[in-house]
Amino acid sequence: MKLSKKISIDSIEYASQGNAILGIRNSGKSYTATFIAERLMDDNIPFIAFDPIGIWKYLKVGANGNKGYPVVVAGDNGDLPLTPASSVDIVRAAMKENVSLVIDLYSMSLSKADWRQIVEKCIRLLLYENKSYGLRHIFLEEAAEFCPQNVSPEQGRVYAEIEKLARMGGNASLGYTLINQRAEEVKKAVLELCDCLFLHKQKGRHSLTALSKWLEIADTTNSKQIISSLPSLQQGQCWVWPSDSYSPELITIPEKKTVHPDRKNPLKITSGIAVDVSKFVDKMNKSLVNPILVPDAKITGKEIAAAQSEIKKQYDTVIKDRDKAIKDLQEIVRSLQGQLAKINQLSSIVKDVSSPGLPLPVIIPTKFEPKAVQRSPSNGKVSGGAMRMLKVAAMYDPGTVTKYRMAAIARLSHSSGSFATYLSTLKKDGLLVGEGNEFQITAEGKKQAGSFDELPTDPQDLIELWCEVVGKDSGAARILRVLGERHPKELTKQEVGDAVGMSYSSGSFATYLSTLKRNGLIEVRGNQLRAADELYN
Repeated sequence: MKLSKKISIDSIEYASQGNAILGIRNSGKSYTATFIAERLMDDNIPFIAFDPIGIWKYLKVGANGNKGYPVVVAGDNGDLPLTPASSVDIVRAAMKENVSLVIDLYSMSLSKADWRQIVEKCIRLLLYENKSYGLRHIFLEEAAEFCPQNVSPEQGRVYAEIEKLARMGGNASLGYTLINQRAEEVKKAVLELCDCLFLHKQKGRHSLTALSKWLEIADTTNSKQIISSLPSLQQGQCWVWPSDSYSPELITIPEKKTVHPDRKNPLKITSGIAVDVSKFVDKMNKSLVNPILVPDAKITGKEIAAAQSEIKKQYDTVIKDRDKAIKDLQEIVRSLQGQLAKINQLSSIVKDVSSPGLPLPVIIPTKFEPKAVQRSPSNGKVSGGAMRMLKVAAMYDPGTVTKYRMAAIARLSHSSGSFATYLSTLKKDGLLVGEGNEFQITAEGKKQAGSFDELPTDPQDLIELWCEVVGKDSGAARILRVLGERHPKELTKQEVGDAVGMSYSSGSFATYLSTLKRNGLIEVRGNQLRAADELYN
């Protein structure tokens, strides 16, 4: 993705990471975002854009002799009608058909509560279902509506999904771009996880102060120049700060291939020059259990009358079934009333029999001794995630293994309900023993685990195994390799950050260190880092 003579960003790298585009109104931030979307589509990387401002649908409309892009638009005057109920099905269909999708939230029929509900449900769906469909990028316009710095109760649910996207989206082959006017409006816990930043014009004192502190902490080489220039940047100009650079570059975003409406000079755009995506919509509908009805101006009055007649038949059937159900219920009530009367009659007889002077009937119970049945919680069968955990414990036998390490190698989250269930079952079955954080496999557990791969004895092989666990090409893996090469020497955080091309003061760097430390792979002493001795013993 070529942005200027000096700056090019690999499309796959951009699409798989977190990014932010910041700038006041009319500074060109949405132009930048849609330009990037065009480049991703050129490289066959689909995206989903949540658009409260009604701009993104014009990616379908070519400019200056270019063709538009085959983007499906869900929303008013789009290709599919949009409601909070239909949004999830639309996104799922777009994933299945590998189609780029615009969720156009700019509508009088949608409230901000509807916006939050749509974004919340769709992001959750993408996090848990997208991985098998490949890399996909999410653009979020007006990001502060969904992940504000001060999260209100009504914003809590959608914010939780955005934060999960920022922290764990890579696990689902998802990247994202936050688009907003001011940096201080967006939750720092999310914004500081962004790897690439585009800074357009900023004028507000609070915005400039917040950005100034951010640039100083990140130790950029030209922070003062950037801050002093931001108030006077022209439309389309921005500072680009890639993840692997300490020196942001000032560029002008290249010209797009599609129409971009200008607030000062609105364009009259007709449906005749937009790309026809009806084939994509048909394919999406076929992949749905409940196809989405698309308005069609060609429906005739005769067809409408036939549809109304069919609806009336269905309504009459429902009423008939309802009346029958009422009659059946009334009959059941009458039967119960009769049985209740008999019970009352028997109660009075029992009362008379139990009066003083009359012998009570003696009831001799039948001798019955229940036979105890021994059954293990899993019926002796271990499979799936539980079996992977058991094999990891076998790898560390005769020593112990921490639950963090067991979960990581077994490709599970140590804090998930599934992991807790598996662990409880293995302990109840007598296959694992231990409490708290450390566990050991039993003789029966080793028998159940069967064959397994032993841990590598060569330190570099062991380090590469752990790199696979934390993400082969992730920042955590790069840090582990650098420290592994220098063991037993200690390095400062800045030295490690420089070696892996990251800012040692960034949130991402801290997160990677936390992951490695939790798994016992590195030792952290203040500002000093070193690979754990266990990797070499």
